[in-house]
Amino acid sequence: MNHCNLNQILELAAKKDRMVCVFDLDSTLFNVSTRTQKIIDEFAESHESRLKGVEILHTDWGLRESLFRAGFNANENPEMHQTLRDFWVERFFSNEYLHYDLPYEGAVSFVQKLAQTTCEIHYLTGRDVKRMGTGTREVLTKWGFPIQEHNVHLKPDRSLDDHTFKVDFMIQKFPQNQFDHIYFFENEPVNINALSAQRKDIHIVYLDTTHSRREDVQVPVSVIKNFTLPPPNTSAKT
Repeated sequence: MNHCNLNQILELAAKKDRMVCVFDLDSTLFNVSTRTQKIIDEFAESHESRLKGVEILHTDWGLRESLFRAGFNANENPEMHQTLRDFWVERFFSNEYLHYDLPYEGAVSFVQKLAQTTCEIHYLTGRDVKRMGTGTREVLTKWGFPIQEHNVHLKPDRSLDDHTFKVDFMIQKFPQNQFDHIYFFENEPVNINALSAQRKDIHIVYLDTTHSRREDVQVPVSVIKNFTLPPPNTSAKT
């Protein structure tokens, strides 16, 4: 993995080449640990007071890691854990609770700078339209991410696999040889590996934040932890 110099991407965009940047949302542009923290705090208030004070770290994925760290074993109280998971799923995948997400450092500014060029900007997420479409657009607008009528793309149905939806979208939406540069920003190795297997021409920027732990990144990528711009004279490779 090479560190990604975001300034170099901005420089490419400024050249008015045919260029597109596609951004995942959860754990890519947005830190979602604050969404889960709100949900578990509400559960502690209404269902299980022992969970008060459980801290969700930005590196946690879902609930399991934070509960394990706090000393709660799912095998010891499976009913409570199932009730909590149901409570979490209902809220985490909803329009209302998206408003607790926070953009990663530099994310809004970086995408805004891209929007000042001729680069196409798209948001491609595993969220589904029915449960999360309205909230997704609201939150992007609230934080100042540039959105247009047709550049926010969610799964039409929650049952679709994320990686299948995203790979099919990238292949169909951006055919080879129609763009000089295609950049895809994503945190989930499953999606990264699947897309790279199909399209070697797409530059993948891996957000090293958190992911499902189902796979590790197995393909060439550039890596960042957030969107903070380095000094302009930094010469890191993309």
